[in-house]
Amino acid sequence: MKNNNEIDYIYLPKESILNNKYIIKRRLAERSNFSIVYMAENIENNEKVVIKEFFPKNLVLRDLDGKTIICKNSFMKESLQEKMNEFLNEAKLMKSLEDEFIAKCYEFFIENNTAYIVTKYYDGVTLDYYLEEEKDFEQFLKKIFFPLLNTVEQIHGKQYIHRDIKPSNIIIHQNRPILIDFGSAINYKSNDKKNIFLTPGFSPIEFYSEKSKQGPYSDIYSLSALLYYFFTTNIPEESLNRIIEDNLKSIDSLNQEIPDKLNNIIMKNLSLDYKRRDRVIAIFKLKLWGVYLNYKFKKLISNLFNRFGQNMSG
Repeated sequence: MKNNNEIDYIYLPKESILNNKYIIKRRLAERSNFSIVYMAENIENNEKVVIKEFFPKNLVLRDLDGKTIICKNSFMKESLQEKMNEFLNEAKLMKSLEDEFIAKCYEFFIENNTAYIVTKYYDGVTLDYYLEEEKDFEQFLKKIFFPLLNTVEQIHGKQYIHRDIKPSNIIIHQNRPILIDFGSAINYKSNDKKNIFLTPGFSPIEFYSEKSKQGPYSDIYSLSALLYYFFTTNIPEESLNRIIEDNLKSIDSLNQEIPDKLNNIIMKNLSLDYKRRDRVIAIFKLKLWGVYLNYKFKKLISNLFNRFGQNMSG
């Protein structure tokens, strides 16, 4: 039986105090390669918050106090500092992207020889769980997808791309999408080497290289993968597996109810060749609006004919 006072040297002990302000309540997920995410409480106002701790597992260990981070090897200290700076840049970017559909970053600070990012806690479910219930194409586009497009377009306007748009990074809070986790975001105008972050099925082929050309069309691939997932309940085939032989099934082969034009828009933007995709969100959004309005018009005409038929029969 595990002693409640036993230190596990990976996760911060429950009830740990950070920045003389936040008390750790529990972890929200298993640790990733670079960080650990906790649910915490602001002692000053009892507000729930999310705290992300910088913890690159290949570079650090927990010290004997169960809180402080120590570098595994003195030769890796420079690399550790570079990665911590990148981690803090995530918080700075989030604070610069004030938007109702982007997770609000309250603050960031350094403590325990590492860094922490504090964001607002959003009560809700991630998009994958939401889509288990929501099947209405019109409602999904109107309430979730178009607001998400507008938000990503704003990010692109600041010359950044998110690079990790996927269902688990979108929280549905009070029937609206909240985009979280900007740890993969980069300034796409920069010529710097790009860290590789991948989510099979949602990452375009250019994300598999540190030197590839990346831009708004890269996020458009991921957004199209979300639509593919909505209409088929399947995650698209991983882009890396499509290079030799592209066996990505067309949506209309899995869901015959999808309008042809919409099927073509999505499939085009899931192309391995970024030059075949829409270059910017504005074009992608305009095409989707055309399909949406056409769908609404046909629905209106159908309802009118049904009412007319009922009146005639009455």
